[in-house]
Amino acid sequence: MTTRQWVTKFVFMHKWVFLCGFIITTLGTVINLIYPFLNGKIINIAFYDKDMTAFLNLCLIYAGILFVNQFVVMTLNNLISSHLMTGFVFDIRRALFKKILHKKGRDLSGMYSGDMISRMNNDATDIMNLVFWSGLWGYSNFLHILFAVCFMFYYNIFLGAFTVVLVPVVFFTSKHFKKKSQNINKEISKEQGKLSSYLFEIMKNLQEIKILNACKKVTRFYLRKTTSINKMNVESGRIDVTAERVNSFLTLIAQLFIFMMCAYFIVIDQMQLGVFVAAVSYFNMAVYYFSTINGKIMDAGKQLVSLQRVVDILNEDEEDYKESHPTKQIKDGTIEFKNVTFGYTEDKHVLNGFNLRVAAGSTIGVVGKSGGGKTTMANLIYHLYNVDSGELLIDGTNVNEYNLHSLRSQVGIVHQETILYDNTLRYNLSFTNNKDNDAVLIEAIKKAALYDVFLTLPNGLDTLLGTDGQELSGGQKQRLAIARILVKNPKILIFDEATSFLDSQNEALIRNVMMDMSYDRTLIIIAHRFSTIKSCDKIAVLAEGVVAGFDTHNVLIKSNETYIDLFREQFIGDEAYEPVGYL
Repeated sequence: MTTRQWVTKFVFMHKWVFLCGFIITTLGTVINLIYPFLNGKIINIAFYDKDMTAFLNLCLIYAGILFVNQFVVMTLNNLISSHLMTGFVFDIRRALFKKILHKKGRDLSGMYSGDMISRMNNDATDIMNLVFWSGLWGYSNFLHILFAVCFMFYYNIFLGAFTVVLVPVVFFTSKHFKKKSQNINKEISKEQGKLSSYLFEIMKNLQEIKILNACKKVTRFYLRKTTSINKMNVESGRIDVTAERVNSFLTLIAQLFIFMMCAYFIVIDQMQLGVFVAAVSYFNMAVYYFSTINGKIMDAGKQLVSLQRVVDILNEDEEDYKESHPTKQIKDGTIEFKNVTFGYTEDKHVLNGFNLRVAAGSTIGVVGKSGGGKTTMANLIYHLYNVDSGELLIDGTNVNEYNLHSLRSQVGIVHQETILYDNTLRYNLSFTNNKDNDAVLIEAIKKAALYDVFLTLPNGLDTLLGTDGQELSGGQKQRLAIARILVKNPKILIFDEATSFLDSQNEALIRNVMMDMSYDRTLIIIAHRFSTIKSCDKIAVLAEGVVAGFDTHNVLIKSNETYIDLFREQFIGDEAYEPVGYL
């Protein structure tokens, strides 16, 4: 969709409120335009006609119009503004949030979290300002200028002509500065998004930064980036100030000419005092709203950048959830890679003609050097990415034929880094599928060997875990992640380096939990530690994107050179090392 189509779509969702906004804005504009005319009439009646009755009647009309404007029109306008400022921005943020959640796997690696948050918060508000304030108030300003100029022609053709001459001068001046402002603000938004992402990373890893004694380096980088952005902000401010000063100078010169022309017409008895007051008021009105439009044009330059940043996200391709496909239950859990080729970039493949069949209900281990495709294999199983060529089958059906919601509800994965949320234990356990049955949650805690910890929690399932589970140890976090997967109860379960950060005691505990979970499900354990996968039914050895061996530990340790080399690297410090003896 084009930018205009996206804006139209969001506006159409609130079309009646926008229509009311235009009606109220038009009414308020007409009332504002009446004031100078009535002022001129009142002055002429007082100074020339000396008709007290007409004077009082006109004053009452003036007061009535003022009351309607202040207590009716302004109240309705504020209510409409409040509704649009909440509802319109909410719809944009909802669309952005959904789009970010459904981004394709290939787009996730290039995503800056701070930049996404900036687009959802700041840019969404800028779009509201562009559409509502710059839109409705731009319309109002145009009406003010148009009718002010008409009144100027009504009073005196020369005053009207002079006012019209001023219009293109201010317009083209504003347009010149708008282009400059838009370019620099686009760069500012981009750099601020990157800096926000950097700050999120810093806040998340403060302890690691202290341990590495990297505070000075981090500070220097932050200050360098901030200084660069500040320089661009200064340049943007300079452009804004220059534009405002240029237009103020043009306005001042024009006002002097208007005063001189009006004075001349009064001297030669071709203009009354009331007309002079009204004409000057209308001219000042035109100048004021010209200046306002100029300011809105400068703001619009920044807001158009925000609009484009949001539209860029909304126009990205997203995962095809294949909602039209029927929900397909995984009955056996057989997984088969048939000559699969995949790469994160077009020029470099991670998997090259990858072939592997995992039998239903079996437990297999996966080993290999970093970059060999272990995690990629897992990502393909729950369809975070599409294969470039070949086929990936689950229960004999290509993963492309699965409804994504259905597939991912039946495939579970535990990563080496456990993601916990700053909420209760209950929330963290039921996060995947909203199961809030206490018996189910506690049973998962028991199976994950976490029940002894659970008994020490002050509020049980409603105990707050703190940011990133700061109240738990590394092993406890990992077991909590396992409990969460148990609540989900998937047919296919993948452990991706789930024990790599743990000590030997916790590793042994979680290894036992893994094996207990293998009943009636397909279990894939990706690990560097041979102790974790040694007792698996079979072990797949990955090397350079292919399966270099697939058999039991006892067979591989005697016959597979790649497996033996990996084993030797892990135990290189052990002088008594003997591969054949490690059975």
